[in-house]
Amino acid sequence: MLEVTSLGEVLWDIIGQEKHLGGAPFNFAAHCQQLGAHSLVISRIGEDELGVAILAQAERLHMDAHLIQRDPTHPTGQVLVRLQADGQPEYDIRAEVAYDYLMATPEAITRASQSDIICFGTLAQRHPDSRRAIAELIHAATDALIVCDLNLRPPHFSEQIVRDSMARCDVLKLNDTELRTVQVMMGWSGSSGDACMLQLLDTFDLELLCVTLGARGCILRTRAQRVAAPGYRCQVADTVGAGDAFAAALVVRYASGCSLEETADFANLVGAYVATQRGAIPPITPDRLMAFAAETVRAPSSV
Repeated sequence: MLEVTSLGEVLWDIIGQEKHLGGAPFNFAAHCQQLGAHSLVISRIGEDELGVAILAQAERLHMDAHLIQRDPTHPTGQVLVRLQADGQPEYDIRAEVAYDYLMATPEAITRASQSDIICFGTLAQRHPDSRRAIAELIHAATDALIVCDLNLRPPHFSEQIVRDSMARCDVLKLNDTELRTVQVMMGWSGSSGDACMLQLLDTFDLELLCVTLGARGCILRTRAQRVAAPGYRCQVADTVGAGDAFAAALVVRYASGCSLEETADFANLVGAYVATQRGAIPPITPDRLMAFAAETVRAPSSV
């Protein structure tokens, strides 16, 4: 069984009158757990009602929460999510919260060193304390596949954070908008998207690059292979958590030795399924995925 460790934020997504447990690292870990891995998240919550509720929800999801730290000073993270007409979310991310003060405890370092997969993003690196902790934990994971899901949330990142994150990972996932942001950062704005992918692979010595294209699917790129996989048509309920589910499916299949074609198709399927459900962590089972696949079709290939 794959041992997956996710680093960073765990928080509450507030969507209208609804409250959903979330944060990309937590969502990713929860989806990996549903897809057959043993996963946990190294994060930090406040000693408040929202923190207690997170632990209760983690237990309900059968998540290992013993490395979620308690902060006596700072509150549990919250994000106000406003859904646009097309289902795409806008985020109001609260600052100075517990996960900004994540610590690389001895227990966390031990776990990182024993992991098969480490996943991290940029949001939890916005504060110097948590940035140092994440760097230390990645450094301890000498035998792990290091995955960075950029998840750029303006204004909660800097060029240095993005460059450092890409330099630390083996697998980089970003969406097409983020790819254009990175192109500008790197001074490659005159390059085509595919040329930029190759430049990223070479510049940061990446093993695999994944660019998601929303409903159009995704592109997986290594130095030797390019796989363009069309997405699945679906009726979107909301897209919160869909990218994290895609990332979990991608990483679990890739780390299990599946082909890039199979990996990309399965990730598209899981991401699309989650987009048809409310909230970031709906139940994912083989039966649900089979039923969804049977009633939907792939979008026309345009990638």
